[in-house]
Amino acid sequence: MVWLSGLSRHKERRETSAFSSDVAGCPVFPAHLEPEALVDMLNTYLSAMTEAILQQRGNVNKYLGDGIMALFGAPAGEPNHATLACYAALDCQQVLAECQQTWQALGYPPLTTRIGINSGPLVVGNMGSEKRMEYTVMGDNVNLASRLEGANKFYDTRILLGPLTYELAR
Repeated sequence: MVWLSGLSRHKERRETSAFSSDVAGCPVFPAHLEPEALVDMLNTYLSAMTEAILQQRGNVNKYLGDGIMALFGAPAGEPNHATLACYAALDCQQVLAECQQTWQALGYPPLTTRIGINSGPLVVGNMGSEKRMEYTVMGDNVNLASRLEGANKFYDTRILLGPLTYELAR
Protein backbone atom coordinates (compact mmCIF):
# COMPACT_ATOMS: atom_id res chain seq x y z
CA MET A 1 0.00 0.00 0.00
CA VAL A 2 1.17 3.48 -0.77
CA TRP A 3 0.63 4.91 2.73
CA LEU A 4 3.21 2.52 4.20
CA SER A 5 5.71 2.75 1.39
CA GLY A 6 7.93 5.09 3.43
CA LEU A 7 8.17 2.77 6.43
CA SER A 8 11.23 0.64 6.65
CA ARG A 9 11.36 -2.92 7.86
CA HIS A 10 14.74 -2.07 9.32
CA LYS A 11 15.84 -4.50 11.99
CA GLU A 12 18.93 -4.81 14.12
CA ARG A 13 20.42 -7.17 16.67
CA ARG A 14 20.81 -5.46 20.01
CA GLU A 15 21.36 -6.44 23.62
CA THR A 16 18.25 -5.46 25.54
CA SER A 17 16.21 -6.51 28.52
CA ALA A 18 12.74 -7.91 27.91
CA PHE A 19 10.14 -7.35 30.64
CA SER A 20 7.02 -9.51 30.77
CA SER A 21 4.26 -9.06 33.34
CA ASP A 22 0.84 -10.53 33.89
CA VAL A 23 -1.86 -10.49 36.52
CA ALA A 24 -1.64 -13.80 38.36
CA GLY A 25 -4.59 -16.08 37.75
CA CYS A 26 -8.03 -14.88 36.86
CA PRO A 27 -9.38 -12.96 39.83
CA VAL A 28 -12.91 -13.77 40.88
CA PHE A 29 -14.83 -10.54 40.86
CA PRO A 30 -18.00 -9.98 42.87
CA ALA A 31 -21.17 -10.71 40.90
CA HIS A 32 -22.23 -7.07 41.21
CA LEU A 33 -19.10 -5.81 39.43
CA GLU A 34 -20.17 -4.54 36.03
CA PRO A 35 -17.93 -5.11 32.98
CA GLU A 36 -17.37 -1.34 32.78
CA ALA A 37 -15.96 -1.37 36.34
CA LEU A 38 -13.66 -4.25 35.39
CA VAL A 39 -12.42 -2.27 32.38
CA ASP A 40 -11.90 0.80 34.57
CA MET A 41 -9.89 -1.28 37.05
CA LEU A 42 -7.80 -2.81 34.27
CA ASN A 43 -7.15 0.59 32.68
CA THR A 44 -6.09 2.02 36.05
CA TYR A 45 -3.78 -0.96 36.55
CA LEU A 46 -2.23 -0.72 33.06
CA SER A 47 -1.79 3.06 33.41
CA ALA A 48 -0.01 2.69 36.75
CA MET A 49 2.27 -0.09 35.49
CA THR A 50 3.03 1.82 32.29
CA GLU A 51 4.00 4.93 34.22
CA ALA A 52 6.36 2.90 36.42
CA ILE A 53 8.00 1.40 33.32
CA LEU A 54 8.30 4.75 31.56
CA GLN A 55 9.86 6.33 34.67
CA GLN A 56 12.73 3.85 34.29
CA ARG A 57 13.11 4.63 30.55
CA GLY A 58 11.37 1.46 29.42
CA ASN A 59 9.38 1.14 26.22
CA VAL A 60 5.97 -0.50 26.57
CA ASN A 61 5.85 -2.64 23.45
CA LYS A 62 2.36 -4.07 23.80
CA TYR A 63 -0.49 -4.98 26.09
CA LEU A 64 -1.66 -8.57 26.01
CA GLY A 65 -4.96 -8.49 27.92
CA ASP A 66 -3.80 -7.68 31.45
CA GLY A 67 -0.19 -8.43 30.50
CA ILE A 68 2.55 -6.04 29.48
CA MET A 69 5.59 -6.59 27.30
CA ALA A 70 8.22 -3.88 27.64
CA LEU A 71 11.75 -3.36 26.40
CA PHE A 72 14.70 -1.70 28.08
CA GLY A 73 17.55 -0.64 25.83
CA ALA A 74 15.45 -0.34 22.66
CA PRO A 75 14.76 1.65 20.61
CA ALA A 76 17.13 4.03 22.40
CA GLY A 77 20.29 2.33 23.64
CA GLU A 78 20.69 2.13 27.42
CA PRO A 79 23.91 0.63 28.73
CA ASN A 80 22.23 -0.14 32.09
CA HIS A 81 19.04 -1.63 30.58
CA ALA A 82 19.00 -4.61 32.97
CA THR A 83 19.22 -2.42 36.07
CA LEU A 84 16.47 -0.13 34.76
CA ALA A 85 14.22 -3.13 34.09
CA CYS A 86 14.78 -4.39 37.64
CA TYR A 87 13.95 -0.99 39.12
CA ALA A 88 10.81 -0.88 36.98
CA ALA A 89 9.74 -4.29 38.30
CA LEU A 90 10.18 -3.13 41.89
CA ASP A 91 8.33 0.11 41.13
CA CYS A 92 5.47 -1.84 39.53
CA GLN A 93 5.05 -3.93 42.66
CA GLN A 94 5.04 -0.79 44.83
CA VAL A 95 2.51 1.01 42.63
CA LEU A 96 0.28 -2.07 42.63
CA ALA A 97 0.31 -2.11 46.45
CA GLU A 98 -0.83 1.52 46.41
CA CYS A 99 -3.64 0.76 43.92
CA GLN A 100 -4.78 -2.14 46.12
CA GLN A 101 -5.75 0.27 48.90
CA THR A 102 -8.13 2.13 46.62
CA TRP A 103 -9.54 -1.06 45.12
CA GLN A 104 -10.06 -2.66 48.51
CA ALA A 105 -12.27 0.27 49.53
CA LEU A 106 -14.35 -0.39 46.39
CA GLY A 107 -14.70 -4.09 47.26
CA TYR A 108 -12.45 -5.32 44.46
CA PRO A 109 -10.36 -8.45 44.99
CA PRO A 110 -6.59 -8.12 45.41
CA LEU A 111 -4.41 -8.52 42.33
CA THR A 112 -0.98 -10.09 42.13
CA THR A 113 1.40 -9.21 39.33
CA ARG A 114 4.15 -11.58 38.25
CA ILE A 115 7.13 -10.24 36.31
CA GLY A 116 9.90 -11.96 34.33
CA ILE A 117 12.96 -10.11 33.04
CA ASN A 118 15.56 -11.54 30.70
CA SER A 119 18.48 -9.85 28.99
CA GLY A 120 20.44 -10.75 25.91
CA PRO A 121 20.64 -10.23 22.17
CA LEU A 122 17.33 -9.72 20.41
CA VAL A 123 16.27 -8.54 16.99
CA VAL A 124 14.38 -5.24 17.24
CA GLY A 125 12.70 -3.27 14.48
CA ASN A 126 9.60 -2.70 12.43
CA MET A 127 7.95 -6.03 11.71
CA GLY A 128 4.73 -7.01 10.05
CA SER A 129 2.98 -6.90 6.73
CA GLU A 130 2.77 -4.24 4.08
CA LYS A 131 -0.56 -3.16 5.60
CA ARG A 132 0.33 -3.20 9.29
CA MET A 133 3.69 -2.96 11.04
CA GLU A 134 4.79 -2.43 14.59
CA TYR A 135 8.07 -1.88 16.33
CA THR A 136 8.71 -5.06 18.27
CA VAL A 137 11.30 -7.60 19.30
CA MET A 138 11.98 -11.23 18.42
CA GLY A 139 14.19 -13.92 19.83
CA ASP A 140 14.62 -16.59 22.45
CA ASN A 141 15.51 -14.05 25.13
CA VAL A 142 12.09 -12.40 24.98
CA ASN A 143 10.45 -15.84 25.11
CA LEU A 144 12.44 -16.64 28.25
CA ALA A 145 11.21 -13.43 29.91
CA SER A 146 7.65 -14.66 29.37
CA ARG A 147 8.51 -18.10 30.74
CA LEU A 148 10.15 -16.53 33.81
CA GLU A 149 6.98 -14.53 34.41
CA GLY A 150 4.98 -17.76 34.40
CA ALA A 151 7.52 -19.61 36.58
CA ASN A 152 6.81 -17.19 39.41
CA LYS A 153 3.70 -19.28 40.10
CA PHE A 154 5.78 -22.41 40.68
CA TYR A 155 8.29 -20.61 42.93
CA ASP A 156 5.65 -18.49 44.71
CA THR A 157 7.56 -15.33 43.78
CA ARG A 158 6.64 -12.03 42.13
CA ILE A 159 9.78 -11.22 40.10
CA LEU A 160 12.19 -13.64 38.41
CA LEU A 161 15.34 -12.66 36.52
CA GLY A 162 17.28 -14.46 33.84
CA PRO A 163 20.97 -15.15 34.57
CA LEU A 164 22.38 -12.37 32.38
CA THR A 165 19.92 -9.85 33.83
CA TYR A 166 21.13 -10.81 37.30
CA GLU A 167 24.79 -10.43 36.29
CA LEU A 168 24.25 -7.09 34.56
CA ALA A 169 22.08 -5.60 37.33
CA ARG A 170 23.82 -6.78 40.45
